[in-house]
Amino acid sequence: MTDAEPELPLSQRPEADALDRWQAPDGTQFVIRPLRADEATQELNFIQSLSQQTRYERTFSHRGLLGPGELRKLIRFDVREEVALVTAVPGGAQDEFAAVARLKKSPRGDQFEFAIVVSDAWQRRGIGARLLGKLLDVAGRAGIPRIVGYTFATNEAMKGLARKAGFTVRSDPDDASLAILEIDL
Repeated sequence: MTDAEPELPLSQRPEADALDRWQAPDGTQFVIRPLRADEATQELNFIQSLSQQTRYERTFSHRGLLGPGELRKLIRFDVREEVALVTAVPGGAQDEFAAVARLKKSPRGDQFEFAIVVSDAWQRRGIGARLLGKLLDVAGRAGIPRIVGYTFATNEAMKGLARKAGFTVRSDPDDASLAILEIDL
């Protein structure tokens, strides 16, 4: 990172181009693109589609779906400090979200934290790996030097995905139930 704050190279403009498009072997079309500020309904549908276990692994909490104002924070954020990418299945009046990934400046400002969640219905199809790769591309273009993430130590799927993407995976020294995922770009 330079002395200037990194500028994330995506906006919430509706005309923002897709970062990736592909067709799965079953014929399903996918597109990875920035989340837009007008997609609250799709984001809410995505969150509601997650199993209780998947939500728990992503949020580290068993509480309800969303508290007051939380959906707004997921959709409307400062694009200089956070980016959200979606893997969408285009079609109909609204795209269906298969996965969402986020990259957000840590409170200390010295690194960015990432999170990724794939809907239960779309897991084990390579979506997470492809989405994480695009998230790392965005971070690299922004000059972000370090990314960190956290998952449960028992979440072998996430740890495996991170390792394949080049992250180091280690136990959290302060909490044995967590693993820390780190990569220097």
